[in-house]
Amino acid sequence: MALARLILVTGKGGTGKSAVAAALALALARRRPTLLVDLDQRMWAARMLGLESGDASDNHAPHRPRTDPIANPDALANLETISLSASSELEAFIERIVPIKAVARRMLQSRTFGYVSAALPGLEALLMLERLRIISGRAALEDRFAVVDAPATGSAIELLSVPGALKQIAPLGTLNRLAANVESFLADASRFAVVLTLTPQELALREALEASDVLRGRLSVSVAAAALNCVPAPLFSHSDLDELDARGAHPECVRLARWRAGTGGFAARARREASRAGLRVVELPMLFSPAMGRAQLEELSRTLDAQFFPTKTAQRPKPGKSIRPVKATTPAKPAALAKPGSSAKSANSAKSE
Repeated sequence: MALARLILVTGKGGTGKSAVAAALALALARRRPTLLVDLDQRMWAARMLGLESGDASDNHAPHRPRTDPIANPDALANLETISLSASSELEAFIERIVPIKAVARRMLQSRTFGYVSAALPGLEALLMLERLRIISGRAALEDRFAVVDAPATGSAIELLSVPGALKQIAPLGTLNRLAANVESFLADASRFAVVLTLTPQELALREALEASDVLRGRLSVSVAAAALNCVPAPLFSHSDLDELDARGAHPECVRLARWRAGTGGFAARARREASRAGLRVVELPMLFSPAMGRAQLEELSRTLDAQFFPTKTAQRPKPGKSIRPVKATTPAKPAALAKPGSSAKSANSAKSE
């Protein structure tokens, strides 16, 4: 499927948002150079990939990966990361419109300018979105991708609502034009899209569905997919659970077995409801691991790659058309099978937010 040049990943806290962002960036980096953008300065996604934290004083300089080996070094070599902050974007904006650095610094330090910034609380957020618009434009020109590890759902929606609000506050002038450009960028599915993360839990499902309604309805933003994270592989049938009870198994074992079966059942329900709401669902297995690192992200990235970019099957001939006999050839080797989810190791949502 065709993906937007810049993809913003958000979701309810605890749904593995940063892990999904890192895995998606790694999957895209196998195909094109990719930039992983962090918006909250904590750099969780970059840390899980083992990327250098870089110089905190230069938030616009891409951070290069370390050279220690991983399963797919070419993918990591194609991946860079950058950290943005609202205050640094405001400073950069003033320096762009005021070419004399001394005057720009004095403006930023003046009390009057502080009052103006406080009167327009959405200005810094708008400039952050303007930076994302620029990143997306460069990605299109250079045939790249960008993935944004964004704040949780509520904060992300508040951020994306800023251009419309500022257009009402400033119906004319530079600020209005800037807001209109950003709003047009957010509504262009080829340049910008959102991936929502959720887990097989009621609150996460409800929040993802509500966020999708707001994004696609009120904000006219494209939702590329709902990433259903931490889906356990089925282990027990109803008859297995009944047999555990009948044989007098340890209560904790029975409880864990029922939890596993219940989580799998809710995952199926989440798939149905998300699909009914018009959302494309991509699934990620539950990983039973004490921490989330490169190896786990590599596994998740391959799962995302297979679902976002499925291999094309051979086309069947149209009815009524004859099929020419072909010369027998040596059978092709079967494609490597993906590891079943049950062999996965669970920390997809390991406090990455």
